[in-house]
Amino acid sequence: MATANDVIKIAKDEVGYLEKTSNANLYSKTANAGKNNYTKYAYEFDTKYSGFYNGKKNGFAWCDMFVDWCFVMAFGVEKAKKLLCQPSKSCGAGCKWSRNYYKEKGQLHTSPKVGDQIFFYGSKKSDIAHTGLVYDVDKSYVYTIEGNTSSKSGVVANGGCVAKKKYKLSYSRIAGYGRPKYDEEVKESCEVTVETLKKGCEGANVKALQILLIGYGYDCGKHGADGDFGADTDKAVRDYQGKNELTVDGVVGKNTWNKLLGGM
Repeated sequence: MATANDVIKIAKDEVGYLEKTSNANLYSKTANAGKNNYTKYAYEFDTKYSGFYNGKKNGFAWCDMFVDWCFVMAFGVEKAKKLLCQPSKSCGAGCKWSRNYYKEKGQLHTSPKVGDQIFFYGSKKSDIAHTGLVYDVDKSYVYTIEGNTSSKSGVVANGGCVAKKKYKLSYSRIAGYGRPKYDEEVKESCEVTVETLKKGCEGANVKALQILLIGYGYDCGKHGADGDFGADTDKAVRDYQGKNELTVDGVVGKNTWNKLLGGM
């Protein structure tokens, strides 16, 4: 079974890795540290997994290669490509291309979830400059593991190491979250116990409702699927009901649940 925890564990084990000045000591975390973008991640894509990308990548910016490598280590090449929404010989070593692959599959979201691939704008919003992996989310922050960054606050798009970072959920340079379809998500959806929900409700079923709404493109507020049926979730429910010929009352009863679950 492919779970978010599988890839997060791989990424955490890499924290502290430094890029190299040459192809020497690629498998040491700290030896031969430099600024020439040589890494074991790109080296393995060039040698063990040639054909994953559209050409050789060692010596190039590697934040996206780090994320892709973690997926390959956790799931193998074919499963990794499927989860990352990437074709063979992809351009996915580039952040802009990688983000677009998720977008084309309808898997780019505005609110974070553990296991997402986070993307960041560059100096202007037409430029996608950096990426990482989400390992935790709370009501204020999204927590990430990133390659080619540093421990300095904010986006560091060429920092040379693997590091843990955090950002406010409202951080203006966040350019969305690519969401792999992990096997665990299918299981969670099948295990939802249906109950009538409305504004003021809290708990696991509200969170399940919010995950469904977000999947349909609705905004449940800056905290995303937090299990709190507040004003933003109420608005999303009413919008969904109105567009699906349901009674627009903000109450998620049998008919609204059936429509939401039937469209999955």
